[in-house]
Amino acid sequence: RSDCKKDTLHKSALFPHKDQELRFGLGQVEASFAGGFFPFLPAVNYHSQMSSGEDLVEQLLHVYQKRQAHEEPSNLRLEVLPEATFHDMYVGEWSQVPIHFCEGECLGYVPEQTISHAKSLRPSAEALVFIHGFNCDLATALGRVAQTFSLGNMPPHIVPFVFSYAGGAELTYFQARARFADYGADLRSFLEILARHFTEVHILTHSCGAEFFFTNWPEIADCFTLRRSSVSSRVTGRNGRNAKQQRWVARHSRRMDDEGMLHLATLTMLNPDVLFGMAERLLPDILRRAEHFTAYSDSNDGALFWSGVVRCLLSAVTGNGCKKQPLLGKSVQPLFWDGYELKRGHERGMKRRHSLDSRITGGPRVMSGPVSHLSSLVNKPQIPGDGSVDIIDCSNIDQNVHALRHNYFMLNTQMVEDVCDLIGHRQKAPNRSRLCQHSDGNVFSFLSPPSFLKS
Repeated sequence: RSDCKKDTLHKSALFPHKDQELRFGLGQVEASFAGGFFPFLPAVNYHSQMSSGEDLVEQLLHVYQKRQAHEEPSNLRLEVLPEATFHDMYVGEWSQVPIHFCEGECLGYVPEQTISHAKSLRPSAEALVFIHGFNCDLATALGRVAQTFSLGNMPPHIVPFVFSYAGGAELTYFQARARFADYGADLRSFLEILARHFTEVHILTHSCGAEFFFTNWPEIADCFTLRRSSVSSRVTGRNGRNAKQQRWVARHSRRMDDEGMLHLATLTMLNPDVLFGMAERLLPDILRRAEHFTAYSDSNDGALFWSGVVRCLLSAVTGNGCKKQPLLGKSVQPLFWDGYELKRGHERGMKRRHSLDSRITGGPRVMSGPVSHLSSLVNKPQIPGDGSVDIIDCSNIDQNVHALRHNYFMLNTQMVEDVCDLIGHRQKAPNRSRLCQHSDGNVFSFLSPPSFLKS
């Protein structure tokens, strides 16, 4: 972007304009994470321009590795795998660790000396690339990433980057979107720089950043390796998931021809302002390379409502008829990927209610607690497809949400922590305890009472 220069990171131009070459910089952001939350934070207190992308990555890596060295080792995590999958992933030597379960308990015990080496291990650094939305200056984008990291306690091995384009202003929405394709070569160049220092990358988009990513996907697709399920044999399990597919690719199982390429571990879109049809058309190709796709959607998003209205009016003006154009960010419709094609489910989203109306009994119920546990024992919820797509329904979130319901992802603690668990700890939606599954689909809601309940 040609605006938001070194000393004016908070000033974006009315009309979006692309610079001739990529600019690189390193910024330090101060953000609140507890107490009264100062109104002047987050703020970029110090920033410096870097001569090249290599210098930027090396300096940022040095800072985060130093921080990681002072952090206590994270808790070890165990995941249960089918035996065939385990042997398919780990073809070399591996150590056996005894886990003991006492009768009547579901808690396993491991002797400390058997995992002393594993406790000292620290995860390798992984890059996170944030692509902001429309009408967003560089200082605001940096502040939102910093607020997310501080409030969600993102693990220190996740190294954040912001890829910023000229986002325009209130009256130049269509002009900004029309220039998205101009940045494809620059985004590709940036990803190639990251590939020299990282093997794993996470991409996080907000609002129009989703359309920016989809628009430039043909340009950047071959920067990423194929996902594991695309190169391994497929054995479909009883629950519809691919029994051999693993979402996370172990370092030693990477192919030799993957060297110098990035592994797209997660693609996460927050309130995505992109046509549902565009996402449906491009996601099959993306999911052949991305290990996991998550969309945080809000059917009550006011900004996306007006985006849909403006798109409809533009369609009418251009002679294509005034047709309703559904947006991915307002849809809580299940999407399933079975390894071959993308399939739709039935939309069962919950609208916000401001009264306790027990008379509404139609449609599927979202249950939690003992009743939900009993129900799951009798009829265990299923997730069609291979489990690589999650839709998170944010329509009922009330805390720290403004009237338009569009820019709360870095302030609502449930959403912030959920994003950090997804990216930092690589937890799938069914394993994140704050989420509740909608019936037998891959749509999840937050376990949270509405704000009007006081006692």
